[in-house]
Amino acid sequence: MSLWQPPVLYEERLRPGRRAWWWLLVICVVTLFTISVYVIPIAILAWFVNIGRYARTRIRVDSERIWVGNRSIRLTALDLDAVGRATNPWPWRVFSPRYLGGNPFWTHDSIGIRGAEASKKCWVSVGTNHRDELVTVLRDAAGGATERRAAALAAYAGRPLPASGWYDDPWDTGRIRWWDGEQWTGYAAAHPSGRPSTP
Repeated sequence: MSLWQPPVLYEERLRPGRRAWWWLLVICVVTLFTISVYVIPIAILAWFVNIGRYARTRIRVDSERIWVGNRSIRLTALDLDAVGRATNPWPWRVFSPRYLGGNPFWTHDSIGIRGAEASKKCWVSVGTNHRDELVTVLRDAAGGATERRAAALAAYAGRPLPASGWYDDPWDTGRIRWWDGEQWTGYAAAHPSGRPSTP
């Protein structure tokens, strides 16, 4: 079964550019004059660890979710009326699957968004070189996701929602679509042979 996934509406890699290499020089000079020449190798090592951590990280937005690397959060969970700047998280937050972080110092700008998914707090805190474009795509995609979620909930008004699973696609009879327990997602596949299931 080949899975169809939602089209990517926005994608940005956080790999370092020229600005990042200038920061290395600044870090070395500041370390030399404020701390000690002996600390410069530690500062350089920390800088390369930071480069290694974010060099392959991608920010993606599709019609359902925002992704930072391999982690994602539903767009409907985010409060896009209160988009701010990214902040440094508490150290333990980076281990939470509800935290999407990627804010290297070499990006020109950042976004910080809070939200709640399944009544648990979630955060997006990412650096970007295209802030206005990213925020516009997030708002547009979240509007569409919210409308689809409202339509799905209205279809089950007064009845309990079905469990998550693959069901007949409400928009295409030749496909099945993943229902996540609250809404239809962008994940779909060709309808398997046999009797179709219904939610």
